[in-house]
Amino acid sequence: MVDPNRVVSYEDMLKVINEPQKVIIDVRNPDEINRTGKIPSSINIPLGNVDQVLQSMSDEEFRKNFQRHKPSSEDELIFYCQSGRRSSEALDLALKLGFRKSKTYLGSWNEWSTKNK
Repeated sequence: MVDPNRVVSYEDMLKVINEPQKVIIDVRNPDEINRTGKIPSSINIPLGNVDQVLQSMSDEEFRKNFQRHKPSSEDELIFYCQSGRRSSEALDLALKLGFRKSKTYLGSWNEWSTKNK
């Protein structure tokens, strides 16, 4: 069960897509995103890569891959996927890595795509 204080709503997401200091991370696989699209301003780090990217990717490599600064442990990370399961796993991982302000958008792509037609 995810801590309710770590969950963002659809309404929250509408606000954070315009806040560059928030890091919205889509943890789906690239082929899923190519089929469906993504939430504006999000970056794609598949769930299997989250640990390696957040923990050991250099700032320079992160900037090269994602066109933004690598988040620090003080930044707010918001994870989403297709239905909320993988984003919850990514949240747990990020918290273990010291990203204390991390959250999950449990509605994920299923909710976003339904409400943004």
